Amino acid sequence: MKAIVAKTCGYCFGVKRALDLTEKTLKKYKNKKIFSIGQIIHNKGVIKTLCDKGLIIAEGEDNIEPGSIFIVRSHGMSPDLLKRIESKGVIIIDTVCPFVKRAQSKAKMLSRKGYHLVIIGNQKHPEVISVIEHADKNNLTVIEKPEELAKIKKHKKIGVIMQTTQMKSNAKSIVAGLLDKAKEILIENTICEVTEDRQHITGELAKKVDVMLIVGGKNSANTSHLAKIAKELNTRTYHIENYTEIKPEWFDDKNTTVGISGGASTPDSDINAVKHYIEDFIFPDIE
Repeated sequence: MKAIVAKTCGYCFGVKRALDLTEKTLKKYKNKKIFSIGQIIHNKGVIKTLCDKGLIIAEGEDNIEPGSIFIVRSHGMSPDLLKRIESKGVIIIDTVCPFVKRAQSKAKMLSRKGYHLVIIGNQKHPEVISVIEHADKNNLTVIEKPEELAKIKKHKKIGVIMQTTQMKSNAKSIVAGLLDKAKEILIENTICEVTEDRQHITGELAKKVDVMLIVGGKNSANTSHLAKIAKELNTRTYHIENYTEIKPEWFDDKNTTVGISGGASTPDSDINAVKHYIEDFIFPDIE
């Protein structure tokens, strides 16, 4: 079979930066315990490798030992939480994605100016949770899809930001619905440009192939969005974490053309493994 890999896939700048800082920290502080709360990036295989090298995933701040090292995940965290951890004499290593920091800054600015903040994203995602911690929690609403617009009451003025991995088409639909909610609406487009470009390229590839494979963590928002975009354009789209999840029944014959794209937290090794599996796939002889 022929495998075509999307021009833009694999680690984004923010993920590369987070992993580079983590790797350097693990090498530099070999004699200290190094903690994080939650996954630094959303990829089980990568996190397991980091844990094998010494990273400790703590359940909460009470598990962070005094005098240790703490790595702030790429999705960001509560400033108050970090202050409490730092007060234990802990060295803080900040791996937060610059695009996430921008969203946090915009949320803080809009709250200070008295806007009712609308965050377009998944309220359970760690990035959105971190953004909320930088805003006025008593004057904001998180909305994930247009069907939830009823949650938002009318306000004098509304400020809007988006989860950095949000789909632009979804954000547009929600913003259109907000026109009935306020006279003044200030929109800050905080969608990551790399994410937007990756979504476009993945969609175009999905239209050209017989089968589309999206590689990356099932808990990764940007990877899940890629899978959704591809699925809307090619019903034979499958979201897998690695090549071992590929099923033979997805393919018709050796002439099947397979497109491959991966999330921002998907290592090239995982994408290449899928490509090689497809190209080396042997169909059983049928009599």
